[in-house]
Amino acid sequence: MTTFSHFCPEHTGMLVFIAIAITTGLLPVRRSSSKNALTAALILSILTLTGEAVQDILLVRDGGNILDFLPLHLCNLGIFVNLLASLTRGKVRAFFAEVSLVLIMPGSIGALLFPDWTYRPFWSGVSMLCFFTHTLIVFIPLIFLVRKEVRVSFKHFWYPYLFLALVTPPIYILDSRLGRNYFFLMYPTKDSPLELIYNLTGEKFYLAGLLVLITLMLLIVYSVCLVINRISKK
Repeated sequence: MTTFSHFCPEHTGMLVFIAIAITTGLLPVRRSSSKNALTAALILSILTLTGEAVQDILLVRDGGNILDFLPLHLCNLGIFVNLLASLTRGKVRAFFAEVSLVLIMPGSIGALLFPDWTYRPFWSGVSMLCFFTHTLIVFIPLIFLVRKEVRVSFKHFWYPYLFLALVTPPIYILDSRLGRNYFFLMYPTKDSPLELIYNLTGEKFYLAGLLVLITLMLLIVYSVCLVINRISKK
């Protein structure tokens, strides 16, 4: 097998395994102290960065261009957001932890569901590292949530927009000048929800369609968190 497809038996099995692993991993987090949980978040963030570096080394060794593998996709930026959330305190930690939870975690879930590394063999080292790092990017913000280091509120709805306003313009300029597609700003990945947006809006309004998609996703995530917060208070 030189490639794999979305939701093939191997991919589906991996998704089930990841869901079980995340659920199981959160159990000791709930019982641990906040200090130990935050230490774990920091260690896992460093491990994610290490996995990303090893992955890029393997890709370059196989003949890839390093410019194609810079950590500039949303999930990649989540590595640094999680590091900042682990290393800071107070409102700064709350900001980065919430951005990680409401914006980057859903993006990583989307990447796990619709991976763009299907051009690699499923059991290759690169594919396994991609699944591994994206799983950690989903898991780490859940540590902050379980330990109540982040309190999601519609009052903070502007947090992810501020983050995107800071990082998107330079990435778009880089994409335009170097012919890359970080953040999938130029075109969508094949057989993903982004492709549906592209087909509906066309190239001209693709970015506007992405903004609408992000807003809808954020509304759903914030609404779910609001319901969870109200249930937990009862």
